[in-house]
Amino acid sequence: MSSITRRDWLQMMAASGVTLVAGEAFGQRQPPAPFRQLEAKWITTTLNGRRVMLRSYNGQVPGPLLTARPGETLNIRLKNSLFAPRNAPARGAIPPGVSTKWNGDHNVPHHFEVTNLHTHGFDTIPHLFAPLGTSDPASSMIAIMPGESFDYAFPLPEDHPPGFYWYHPHHHGSTAVQAVTGMAGGIIIYGDIDEVPEIKAARDIPLVVNDIGLFPHETTPGLWLYNPTQNAIWQTFGGNVTIYDPATKKNVATRLKGGFTTGDYPLRYYLLNGQPFYEETHNANIPTEPLGAQLPYQKFTVAPGEVVRFRMLNACSDNFMPIMIEGHDVHLLAFDGVNFPALRTVPAPSGDCPAPQFSLAPSNRAEFLIKGSSTPGTYRIMELAQTEQFLASDAKVIAVIEIPRNTPSKNMNLPATLPTPGRYYPLIKPDEIKRKRTLVFNANFPGQKNPYVGLDFQINDRLYDEHVVPADDRVKLDTAEEWTLQVPDHDHGGTEGHPFHIHVDHFEVISVGGTQMPPGTIHDTIWVPKNTSVVIRMRFIGFKGKSVYHCHILPHEDTGMMQNFLIE
Repeated sequence: MSSITRRDWLQMMAASGVTLVAGEAFGQRQPPAPFRQLEAKWITTTLNGRRVMLRSYNGQVPGPLLTARPGETLNIRLKNSLFAPRNAPARGAIPPGVSTKWNGDHNVPHHFEVTNLHTHGFDTIPHLFAPLGTSDPASSMIAIMPGESFDYAFPLPEDHPPGFYWYHPHHHGSTAVQAVTGMAGGIIIYGDIDEVPEIKAARDIPLVVNDIGLFPHETTPGLWLYNPTQNAIWQTFGGNVTIYDPATKKNVATRLKGGFTTGDYPLRYYLLNGQPFYEETHNANIPTEPLGAQLPYQKFTVAPGEVVRFRMLNACSDNFMPIMIEGHDVHLLAFDGVNFPALRTVPAPSGDCPAPQFSLAPSNRAEFLIKGSSTPGTYRIMELAQTEQFLASDAKVIAVIEIPRNTPSKNMNLPATLPTPGRYYPLIKPDEIKRKRTLVFNANFPGQKNPYVGLDFQINDRLYDEHVVPADDRVKLDTAEEWTLQVPDHDHGGTEGHPFHIHVDHFEVISVGGTQMPPGTIHDTIWVPKNTSVVIRMRFIGFKGKSVYHCHILPHEDTGMMQNFLIE
């Protein structure tokens, strides 16, 4: 296609209703590049010997790695080719009179073939609602139907932090089903940190970890996919599928093989860069403890003394990941795309019960350096076991680092300093705080407000309403606020931890459970453990419009644990 001029770009933004605020927030911009093409479509492949149908971007899982630089506009044309596959229930699987029609409640999972796009972690225009950048509280989410395409323009400020970001679907009601079947991909924004000599000399290895949740095809033996019948819910404790009947206000048993799940799956894989490294199956005896099996894992060969840069993304739908690398210090560069002013070094683990060197909530990214050990051997990159969630998560070997014998040492250096990410420095001072808020994440069982799902996943006792911005969820551009995020105890709906994520801007984590965090701990997502409070501070910079914050356990988000907010 022909190139787009700066005037074309400005006219396009104006036509979309996008408000570009303050020239100093952007600096002198370059004309945007042509549109990059992403196509959401089904693929059939094999995982650990099983035939599976996955959703993908451009036929890849994960999707293609995109790149950009501060000051550019990342243009993406998303084509939806998610035409529903044939997965009709077998005759007699659903009792007569039980409805499989969507009732219009947006917190009941629905429209699994409809999609849109979120560039996670980008400091850019609000882009979930139509038109892009809208400030209309009643606006609807962008909904791209099968056979349609949508053009996105993501302007990146000149001071946008360079780092690791990602993209995934975000249409309310279908996000979880699409993401947990393969629709996720990484984005690297290159910038000043990549020019630090010691970092520039290091190999750069992205590590995209995602989960794939699957059910048997309703009529084709040996084929696995996740494409639920409308209103069908997989019951983790029963290992069966039910449909809620509003007439009797009871769940009706079916002979369906698949349904929407807020818990486990009959079959789930964990993938690193598209290759499975761990398999889980449903445990009928202890349903909250899936049966796990380690699969073959990838190997990264590192010379003694060689410095390697890893960028790790937790793109899982709901798995909290405590990470440990055997025999190596971890030199943390950045979290969620925003680098620290200097390396944060976490010593190599020791003892029989080592602590994680860092943890990744769903959607978190960590960028770090390791320096190859002087001792030859094989060192595991581990996800440690955790019981922070409804489902227990076993220890898993994600990959290994091999230090070969009889290899000369490279003796590469680590950087002494890192560039200061100017967009978030100087840090917010207490006397700059204009307002304080508290958000409480809780779940009620059985669900009273959302009986079709059977659980009420709420923020401040509210389910999500797509077309409303609550009066207390309006914020002012260029002001700073302090938010307290709480997950209560078990008796008050705190059944598990929840990862809080907000769009448009990052935040500084001030404390977790009363423990002060090091200054400059900047995230776009933070894990809030059960029976714990987390305090964050953020400034709303550069962009007005309607956006969202939510739990990034995707089945929770899709069923109500999300709220709109408006930057004015």
